[in-house]
Amino acid sequence: MKKITFKSAISNLFMIACIIAFVGIFSSLFGSNNSLTWVSILLGIMLFWKMDIGIDKKEAPIIIVSLYVFTGLANRIAIINPFLGFFVNLISIFIIMYVPSFRPEYKPYTPFILCYIFDQSNVAIGHEFYTRMLSLVVGGLMVSAVYYYKHRNSEEKHIKFKDLFTNINISSPRFILSCKMAVGVSIAMLLGTLLGLQKTMWLAVSVMSLTQIDFTHTQKRFIYRIVSTVIGSIIFVLLFQYLIPSKYMAFTCIILNYIYTFVDDYKYQMVFITVSSLSSSMVLFDTTTAVKTRIALVVLGCFLGYFVNRLNFRKLLVLLKRKYSLHKKRLS
Repeated sequence: MKKITFKSAISNLFMIACIIAFVGIFSSLFGSNNSLTWVSILLGIMLFWKMDIGIDKKEAPIIIVSLYVFTGLANRIAIINPFLGFFVNLISIFIIMYVPSFRPEYKPYTPFILCYIFDQSNVAIGHEFYTRMLSLVVGGLMVSAVYYYKHRNSEEKHIKFKDLFTNINISSPRFILSCKMAVGVSIAMLLGTLLGLQKTMWLAVSVMSLTQIDFTHTQKRFIYRIVSTVIGSIIFVLLFQYLIPSKYMAFTCIILNYIYTFVDDYKYQMVFITVSSLSSSMVLFDTTTAVKTRIALVVLGCFLGYFVNRLNFRKLLVLLKRKYSLHKKRLS
Protein backbone atom coordinates (compact mmCIF):
# COMPACT_ATOMS: atom_id res chain seq x y z
CA MET A 1 0.00 0.00 0.00
CA LYS A 2 1.34 3.40 -0.98
CA LYS A 3 1.66 6.03 1.71
CA ILE A 4 -1.47 8.17 1.78
CA THR A 5 -0.97 11.89 2.33
CA PHE A 6 -3.26 14.84 1.76
CA LYS A 7 -1.29 15.71 -1.36
CA SER A 8 -1.48 12.19 -2.79
CA ALA A 9 -5.19 11.93 -1.93
CA ILE A 10 -5.99 15.10 -3.89
CA SER A 11 -3.56 14.22 -6.68
CA ASN A 12 -5.03 10.73 -7.17
CA LEU A 13 -8.57 12.09 -7.04
CA PHE A 14 -7.68 14.59 -9.76
CA MET A 15 -6.06 11.81 -11.80
CA ILE A 16 -9.19 9.61 -11.60
CA ALA A 17 -11.35 12.57 -12.66
CA CYS A 18 -9.06 13.25 -15.63
CA ILE A 19 -9.07 9.58 -16.67
CA ILE A 20 -12.87 9.40 -16.58
CA ALA A 21 -13.18 12.69 -18.48
CA PHE A 22 -10.54 11.74 -21.08
CA VAL A 23 -11.99 8.31 -21.89
CA GLY A 24 -15.55 9.64 -21.73
CA ILE A 25 -14.92 12.55 -24.10
CA PHE A 26 -13.06 10.58 -26.74
CA SER A 27 -15.45 7.61 -26.50
CA SER A 28 -18.33 9.98 -27.23
CA LEU A 29 -16.41 11.45 -30.18
CA PHE A 30 -15.21 8.17 -31.70
CA GLY A 31 -17.81 5.68 -30.48
CA SER A 32 -18.17 3.46 -27.43
CA ASN A 33 -16.55 0.56 -29.31
CA ASN A 34 -13.29 2.51 -29.08
CA SER A 35 -13.43 3.15 -25.32
CA LEU A 36 -10.70 0.62 -24.56
CA THR A 37 -8.64 1.96 -27.45
CA TRP A 38 -8.60 5.30 -25.68
CA VAL A 39 -7.72 3.61 -22.40
CA SER A 40 -4.57 2.28 -24.09
CA ILE A 41 -3.89 5.72 -25.57
CA LEU A 42 -4.16 7.29 -22.12
CA LEU A 43 -1.89 4.60 -20.71
CA GLY A 44 0.66 5.48 -23.37
CA ILE A 45 0.49 9.17 -22.44
CA MET A 46 0.96 8.42 -18.74
CA LEU A 47 3.73 5.87 -19.29
CA PHE A 48 5.80 7.78 -21.84
CA TRP A 49 5.55 11.01 -19.88
CA LYS A 50 7.92 9.33 -17.45
CA MET A 51 9.72 6.79 -19.64
CA ASP A 52 12.38 7.30 -22.29
CA ILE A 53 12.31 4.24 -24.57
CA GLY A 54 15.94 4.70 -25.61
CA ILE A 55 15.31 5.34 -29.32
CA ASP A 56 16.43 8.49 -31.19
CA LYS A 57 14.37 11.44 -29.99
CA LYS A 58 13.19 12.35 -33.50
CA GLU A 59 12.42 8.78 -34.52
CA ALA A 60 10.69 7.64 -31.33
CA PRO A 61 7.49 9.73 -31.85
CA ILE A 62 7.15 8.34 -35.39
CA ILE A 63 7.62 4.80 -34.08
CA ILE A 64 5.01 5.32 -31.35
CA VAL A 65 2.25 6.53 -33.69
CA SER A 66 3.22 3.88 -36.26
CA LEU A 67 2.86 1.09 -33.69
CA TYR A 68 -0.60 2.27 -32.67
CA VAL A 69 -1.71 2.40 -36.32
CA PHE A 70 -0.09 -0.97 -36.98
CA THR A 71 -2.15 -2.60 -34.21
CA GLY A 72 -5.36 -1.52 -35.94
CA LEU A 73 -4.32 -2.75 -39.39
CA ALA A 74 -2.99 -6.07 -38.09
CA ASN A 75 -6.15 -6.65 -36.04
CA ARG A 76 -8.31 -6.09 -39.11
CA ILE A 77 -6.35 -8.64 -41.15
CA ALA A 78 -6.30 -11.14 -38.27
CA ILE A 79 -10.10 -11.39 -38.04
CA ILE A 80 -10.44 -12.57 -41.67
CA ASN A 81 -9.68 -16.18 -40.71
CA PRO A 82 -8.76 -17.75 -37.34
CA PHE A 83 -5.71 -19.61 -38.61
CA LEU A 84 -4.48 -16.75 -40.79
CA GLY A 85 -5.12 -14.58 -37.75
CA PHE A 86 -2.89 -16.78 -35.60
CA PHE A 87 0.14 -16.12 -37.80
CA VAL A 88 -0.73 -12.45 -38.24
CA ASN A 89 -1.00 -12.11 -34.46
CA LEU A 90 2.24 -14.03 -33.94
CA ILE A 91 4.23 -11.70 -36.19
CA SER A 92 2.43 -8.51 -35.17
CA ILE A 93 2.73 -9.07 -31.43
CA PHE A 94 6.43 -9.88 -31.78
CA ILE A 95 6.94 -6.58 -33.64
CA ILE A 96 5.02 -4.41 -31.16
CA MET A 97 6.90 -6.12 -28.33
CA TYR A 98 10.39 -6.01 -29.80
CA VAL A 99 10.52 -2.54 -31.40
CA PRO A 100 9.92 -0.31 -28.32
CA SER A 101 11.63 -2.64 -25.84
CA PHE A 102 15.20 -1.39 -25.88
CA ARG A 103 14.80 -1.59 -22.10
CA PRO A 104 12.31 -4.49 -21.71
CA GLU A 105 12.55 -4.48 -17.91
CA TYR A 106 10.58 -1.18 -17.89
CA LYS A 107 7.77 -2.71 -20.02
CA PRO A 108 7.47 0.08 -22.64
CA TYR A 109 5.46 -2.34 -24.78
CA THR A 110 2.48 -2.31 -22.39
CA PRO A 111 0.28 0.32 -24.14
CA PHE A 112 0.72 -1.36 -27.52
CA ILE A 113 0.09 -4.97 -26.46
CA LEU A 114 -2.96 -3.90 -24.45
CA CYS A 115 -4.24 -1.89 -27.41
CA TYR A 116 -3.81 -4.95 -29.61
CA ILE A 117 -5.66 -7.22 -27.18
CA PHE A 118 -8.43 -4.69 -26.47
CA ASP A 119 -9.08 -3.95 -30.12
CA GLN A 120 -9.12 -7.59 -31.21
CA SER A 121 -11.62 -8.33 -28.46
CA ASN A 122 -13.81 -5.43 -29.70
CA VAL A 123 -13.97 -6.10 -33.43
CA ALA A 124 -14.39 -3.09 -35.72
CA ILE A 125 -15.59 -3.61 -39.29
CA GLY A 126 -17.21 -1.35 -41.87
CA HIS A 127 -17.61 2.23 -40.69
CA GLU A 128 -16.42 1.28 -37.20
CA PHE A 129 -13.06 0.26 -38.66
CA TYR A 130 -12.52 3.77 -39.99
CA THR A 131 -13.36 5.34 -36.63
CA ARG A 132 -11.04 2.80 -34.99
CA MET A 133 -8.17 3.77 -37.29
CA LEU A 134 -8.93 7.47 -36.81
CA SER A 135 -8.80 6.91 -33.05
CA LEU A 136 -5.42 5.21 -33.34
CA VAL A 137 -4.00 7.94 -35.59
CA VAL A 138 -5.24 10.82 -33.43
CA GLY A 139 -4.39 9.03 -30.18
CA GLY A 140 -1.00 7.93 -31.46
CA LEU A 141 -0.17 11.51 -32.44
CA MET A 142 -1.17 12.68 -28.96
CA VAL A 143 1.11 10.11 -27.30
CA SER A 144 3.94 11.00 -29.70
CA ALA A 145 3.56 14.71 -29.02
CA VAL A 146 3.65 14.15 -25.27
CA TYR A 147 6.69 11.90 -25.60
CA TYR A 148 8.62 14.36 -27.74
CA TYR A 149 7.78 17.33 -25.52
CA LYS A 150 8.87 15.50 -22.38
CA HIS A 151 12.08 13.93 -23.73
CA ARG A 152 13.21 16.44 -26.38
CA ASN A 153 16.09 17.63 -24.18
CA SER A 154 17.08 14.20 -22.90
CA GLU A 155 20.82 13.56 -22.86
CA GLU A 156 20.53 9.79 -22.44
CA LYS A 157 22.16 7.52 -25.00
CA HIS A 158 19.76 6.66 -27.82
CA ILE A 159 19.87 4.22 -30.72
CA LYS A 160 18.60 4.64 -34.27
CA PHE A 161 15.61 2.69 -35.55
CA LYS A 162 17.75 0.88 -38.12
CA ASP A 163 19.98 -0.41 -35.32
CA LEU A 164 17.06 -2.30 -33.79
CA PHE A 165 17.32 -4.94 -36.48
CA THR A 166 21.09 -5.19 -36.83
CA ASN A 167 23.03 -7.73 -34.80
CA ILE A 168 19.87 -9.17 -33.25
CA ASN A 169 20.69 -11.29 -30.22
CA ILE A 170 18.18 -14.16 -30.16
CA SER A 171 19.21 -15.12 -26.63
CA SER A 172 18.62 -11.62 -25.20
CA PRO A 173 15.80 -11.05 -22.68
CA ARG A 174 14.23 -8.64 -25.16
CA PHE A 175 14.01 -11.18 -27.98
CA ILE A 176 12.90 -14.05 -25.75
CA LEU A 177 10.23 -11.96 -24.01
CA SER A 178 8.89 -10.88 -27.41
CA CYS A 179 8.73 -14.52 -28.56
CA LYS A 180 6.97 -15.67 -25.39
CA MET A 181 4.40 -12.89 -25.57
CA ALA A 182 3.76 -13.49 -29.26
CA VAL A 183 3.26 -17.25 -28.82
CA GLY A 184 1.18 -17.06 -25.64
CA VAL A 185 -1.18 -14.24 -26.61
CA SER A 186 -1.61 -15.58 -30.17
CA ILE A 187 -2.69 -18.98 -28.82
CA ALA A 188 -5.07 -17.24 -26.40
CA MET A 189 -6.63 -15.24 -29.23
CA LEU A 190 -6.96 -18.34 -31.42
CA LEU A 191 -8.72 -20.18 -28.60
CA GLY A 192 -11.01 -17.20 -28.04
CA THR A 193 -11.96 -17.12 -31.72
CA LEU A 194 -12.52 -20.87 -32.06
CA LEU A 195 -14.57 -21.02 -28.86
CA GLY A 196 -16.56 -17.91 -29.76
CA LEU A 197 -15.69 -16.17 -26.49
CA GLN A 198 -17.18 -12.74 -25.82
CA LYS A 199 -14.36 -11.85 -23.44
CA THR A 200 -11.23 -13.12 -25.17
CA MET A 201 -9.38 -10.22 -23.58
CA TRP A 202 -9.75 -11.81 -20.13
CA LEU A 203 -7.90 -14.85 -21.45
CA ALA A 204 -5.27 -12.91 -23.43
CA VAL A 205 -4.57 -10.33 -20.69
CA SER A 206 -3.98 -13.16 -18.19
CA VAL A 207 -1.36 -14.63 -20.53
CA MET A 208 0.15 -11.18 -21.01
CA SER A 209 0.30 -10.55 -17.27
CA LEU A 210 2.14 -13.83 -16.61
CA THR A 211 4.66 -13.27 -19.40
CA GLN A 212 7.70 -11.96 -17.56
CA ILE A 213 11.46 -11.83 -18.12
CA ASP A 214 12.07 -13.71 -14.86
CA PHE A 215 10.13 -16.98 -14.55
CA THR A 216 9.97 -16.65 -10.76
CA HIS A 217 7.71 -13.62 -11.30
CA THR A 218 5.51 -15.76 -13.54
CA GLN A 219 5.23 -18.37 -10.79
CA LYS A 220 4.17 -15.80 -8.21
CA ARG A 221 1.66 -14.15 -10.54
CA PHE A 222 0.18 -17.53 -11.43
CA ILE A 223 -0.97 -18.04 -7.83
CA TYR A 224 -1.80 -14.41 -7.09
CA ARG A 225 -3.90 -13.90 -10.22
CA ILE A 226 -6.07 -16.98 -9.68
CA VAL A 227 -6.59 -16.50 -5.93
CA SER A 228 -7.21 -12.76 -6.25
CA THR A 229 -9.70 -13.32 -9.07
CA VAL A 230 -11.72 -15.69 -6.89
CA ILE A 231 -11.61 -13.26 -3.95
CA GLY A 232 -12.53 -10.32 -6.21
CA SER A 233 -15.45 -12.30 -7.64
CA ILE A 234 -16.77 -13.05 -4.14
CA ILE A 235 -16.45 -9.38 -3.17
CA PHE A 236 -18.26 -8.36 -6.37
CA VAL A 237 -21.19 -10.68 -5.61
CA LEU A 238 -21.40 -9.53 -1.98
CA LEU A 239 -21.26 -5.86 -2.93
CA PHE A 240 -23.67 -5.77 -5.85
CA GLN A 241 -26.01 -8.65 -5.08
CA TYR A 242 -26.50 -8.14 -1.36
CA LEU A 243 -25.12 -4.83 -0.07
CA ILE A 244 -25.30 -2.11 -2.73
CA PRO A 245 -28.21 -1.48 -5.14
CA SER A 246 -27.26 -1.91 -8.80
CA LYS A 247 -28.05 1.75 -9.53
CA TYR A 248 -25.06 2.71 -7.39
CA MET A 249 -22.68 0.30 -9.13
CA ALA A 250 -20.98 2.95 -11.29
CA PHE A 251 -20.38 5.28 -8.34
CA THR A 252 -19.08 2.42 -6.19
CA CYS A 253 -16.66 1.38 -8.94
CA ILE A 254 -15.31 4.92 -9.13
CA ILE A 255 -14.61 4.81 -5.39
CA LEU A 256 -12.91 1.41 -5.74
CA ASN A 257 -10.83 2.69 -8.67
CA TYR A 258 -9.77 5.61 -6.53
CA ILE A 259 -8.67 3.27 -3.74
CA TYR A 260 -6.86 1.18 -6.36
CA THR A 261 -4.53 4.11 -7.11
CA PHE A 262 -2.97 3.63 -3.67
CA VAL A 263 -2.43 -0.13 -4.10
CA ASP A 264 0.95 -1.27 -5.41
CA ASP A 265 0.93 -5.00 -4.60
CA TYR A 266 -0.05 -7.17 -7.59
CA LYS A 267 -2.20 -9.60 -5.62
CA TYR A 268 -4.29 -6.80 -4.15
CA GLN A 269 -4.44 -4.93 -7.45
CA MET A 270 -5.97 -8.02 -9.03
CA VAL A 271 -8.84 -8.00 -6.53
CA PHE A 272 -9.78 -4.46 -7.56
CA ILE A 273 -9.29 -5.21 -11.25
CA THR A 274 -11.59 -8.23 -10.96
CA VAL A 275 -14.39 -6.20 -9.40
CA SER A 276 -13.99 -3.50 -12.06
CA SER A 277 -13.90 -6.01 -14.93
CA LEU A 278 -17.00 -7.83 -13.69
CA SER A 279 -18.94 -4.59 -13.26
CA SER A 280 -18.15 -3.53 -16.84
CA SER A 281 -19.25 -6.94 -18.14
CA MET A 282 -22.78 -6.56 -16.79
CA VAL A 283 -23.90 -5.22 -20.16
CA LEU A 284 -23.12 -8.66 -21.64
CA PHE A 285 -23.74 -11.15 -18.83
CA ASP A 286 -25.81 -11.76 -15.76
CA THR A 287 -23.85 -11.95 -12.50
CA THR A 288 -23.54 -15.74 -12.40
CA THR A 289 -22.37 -16.01 -16.01
CA ALA A 290 -19.94 -13.11 -15.60
CA VAL A 291 -18.31 -14.59 -12.49
CA LYS A 292 -18.05 -18.10 -13.94
CA THR A 293 -16.66 -16.78 -17.24
CA ARG A 294 -14.16 -14.50 -15.52
CA ILE A 295 -12.78 -17.21 -13.25
CA ALA A 296 -12.67 -19.82 -16.03
CA LEU A 297 -10.85 -17.57 -18.52
CA VAL A 298 -8.40 -16.24 -15.95
CA VAL A 299 -7.54 -19.78 -14.80
CA LEU A 300 -7.17 -20.97 -18.40
CA GLY A 301 -5.05 -17.93 -19.24
CA CYS A 302 -2.84 -18.48 -16.21
CA PHE A 303 -2.19 -22.11 -17.09
CA LEU A 304 -1.46 -21.17 -20.71
CA GLY A 305 0.82 -18.30 -19.66
CA TYR A 306 2.62 -20.52 -17.14
CA PHE A 307 3.17 -23.26 -19.73
CA VAL A 308 4.50 -20.88 -22.40
CA ASN A 309 6.82 -19.14 -19.95
CA ARG A 310 8.02 -22.50 -18.67
CA LEU A 311 9.37 -23.40 -22.11
CA ASN A 312 13.10 -22.83 -22.58
CA PHE A 313 12.93 -20.39 -25.49
CA ARG A 314 16.62 -19.55 -25.22
CA LYS A 315 17.65 -23.17 -25.73
CA LEU A 316 15.13 -23.65 -28.53
CA LEU A 317 16.18 -20.50 -30.39
CA VAL A 318 19.90 -21.28 -30.11
CA LEU A 319 19.23 -24.81 -31.38
CA LEU A 320 17.29 -23.47 -34.36
CA LYS A 321 20.08 -21.01 -35.14
CA ARG A 322 22.67 -23.81 -35.10
CA LYS A 323 20.58 -25.98 -37.40
CA TYR A 324 20.10 -23.07 -39.78
CA SER A 325 23.86 -22.36 -39.81
CA LEU A 326 24.65 -26.01 -40.53
CA HIS A 327 22.07 -26.13 -43.31
CA LYS A 328 23.50 -22.95 -44.79
CA LYS A 329 27.04 -24.40 -44.76
CA ARG A 330 25.88 -27.57 -46.52
CA LEU A 331 24.21 -25.56 -49.27
CA SER A 332 27.37 -23.50 -49.78
